[in-house]
Amino acid sequence: MESPLQVQLHFAPDDIRPVGLLAQDGRRPLFQFDPAFLASPLPISPFYLPAAPGVRTLDTGGGLETFGVFEDALPDGWGRRIIDAHFARAYGRPPTLLERFACVGENGMGALTFHPILETKRTAHEIFNLDALAENALEFYDARVEDVLPELRRAGGSSGGARPKVFVGFNPTTGKCCAEAPALPDGFEHWIVKFATRDDGRHSGALEYAYSEIARVAGADMSPCRLLESQEGRFFATRRFDRAASGKRLHTHSAAGLLHLDFRIAGNEYADLFKLADALTHDYRAKQELFRRAALNVLLHNRDDHLKNFGFLMDSAGMWALSPFYDFTYNRGPGGRGGDESRRSRFAAFGRKCPALFSRRQRNPVQSKGCLVGVSHSGKGHRHLCKCDKKHHGLTESKA
Repeated sequence: MESPLQVQLHFAPDDIRPVGLLAQDGRRPLFQFDPAFLASPLPISPFYLPAAPGVRTLDTGGGLETFGVFEDALPDGWGRRIIDAHFARAYGRPPTLLERFACVGENGMGALTFHPILETKRTAHEIFNLDALAENALEFYDARVEDVLPELRRAGGSSGGARPKVFVGFNPTTGKCCAEAPALPDGFEHWIVKFATRDDGRHSGALEYAYSEIARVAGADMSPCRLLESQEGRFFATRRFDRAASGKRLHTHSAAGLLHLDFRIAGNEYADLFKLADALTHDYRAKQELFRRAALNVLLHNRDDHLKNFGFLMDSAGMWALSPFYDFTYNRGPGGRGGDESRRSRFAAFGRKCPALFSRRQRNPVQSKGCLVGVSHSGKGHRHLCKCDKKHHGLTESKA
């Protein structure tokens, strides 16, 4: 059996807490909380990994590789490809699950970190050329090169999602990018930059930026976004909601990870989200925000609204809140089947159940009407914001 990894919570440079040991026995994940953490526990994953003594095991038959709270820290399609290519070239084999976590180290989303860290050294605060990273990312995505630049591996190897993206330090005033680090130079913030591929289309960055503006007009909670111009194209960028420039971090957990559900399998996503928001936040405003996002996704045809694209944030005191809206753009869903009847019926079922998801004292017709009016007005303005090739993206203008 491989040596276990030590899992820590890095809330700040001066607030680092041991969580426990993560191990793997064959294909079976094991975890044991640290006694110090149990003495002052936090609900890092309250439903499927509550703080308790003893060795915890997980049946991986449900589609998860490991406990949901740790699976959320693993890179998805893009970051996984980068790590796999590096191991194939350096060691002639794929990495183990624990080695993937070691590659994430201190650079993943949220506050969880994994030690010892397996990564190459970087120059502190090195300024790099975003065009060079984008060119290399697209070459690798199209299988024109076998491996990526070390700078791209460090910036993108721990990122989630299927499409190329990088974690960077970004200066909104100067437009310069530097290497991601726990603490950044003055004027720099923690951002994510997404690169457009041939599959996405050359206007995908502008499209996602337009959608972010629509959501903002509708009153949705959005992190600041930018459309970055470069020689390689126009890239969508957004400030990370799990980081502060000072080095402070928030623990993040997706809805799929919290519920130990395979996000690729369709279900009653929004009903589950409402119940989850109630259980974690006890905040009526979180349910209002989820309703707003559901309406936006239906109105503007985002069919990538699975449970991994909804998240929650926990602070150092153990208080949970709904994360800002993210990954909101035009998407036809798996295989382009966004308009199928099963999907419509699930949304209809959610609409019928929606009143029951609010307690009687929480129902506010004025606020609910205001939410719907805001979403409707923001949607009507989409033709002015989405200055892109609609035929390429399959968009059509409404006659209403």
